[in-house]
Amino acid sequence: MHSRNGLPDGVSNHVATEDGDYPTLDVIIEDCGEIHKETDDGVSNFFKDGDIYPDWPADLDKKVNEISWWMKAVDSIKAFGNEQYRKQDYKMALRKYCKALRYLDVCWDLEDIDQGDLKGALLDADFAIRDGEDNVKAFFRQGQACMALNDIDAAVESFKKALDLEPNDGGIKKELAAARKKVSNNYL
Repeated sequence: MHSRNGLPDGVSNHVATEDGDYPTLDVIIEDCGEIHKETDDGVSNFFKDGDIYPDWPADLDKKVNEISWWMKAVDSIKAFGNEQYRKQDYKMALRKYCKALRYLDVCWDLEDIDQGDLKGALLDADFAIRDGEDNVKAFFRQGQACMALNDIDAAVESFKKALDLEPNDGGIKKELAAARKKVSNNYL
């Protein structure tokens, strides 16, 4: 479900329906007014926190097809989530992270990212790590993607974090050793 047409999260879920998704009670919308084009509709920066992106990508005033714009939006929204997390406002942090994922879905659709895409794998690992910094598999996959992208220093860091969480895992030890060897070969 990518579009809520400006409705806040959960609004459409509060109406009981019967077969065919018809409401069981009459739904009456009255005296709802009209928002003029020049008037702020409150969709962007709803929480007055500086986040300029609407909660739902479908509510954007214009359709953007540049992947760099979408990645900038995802990073910005994720940064707001991180800020709220640091403030221990976990509910708002989760709201921002979910919003970032909605924007990331559009980004993936634009690029038709498949599971073999390395940058997509890095994004997946990043979001998995945000969900829990004890995600060994996410650090391991992040390390593998970094190795394939020839970002060896980042790969070493990812494998070290994975090994800290699973010190007896032979696969992680093997990948970390290969990454360290590649680093030492680069300095020769």
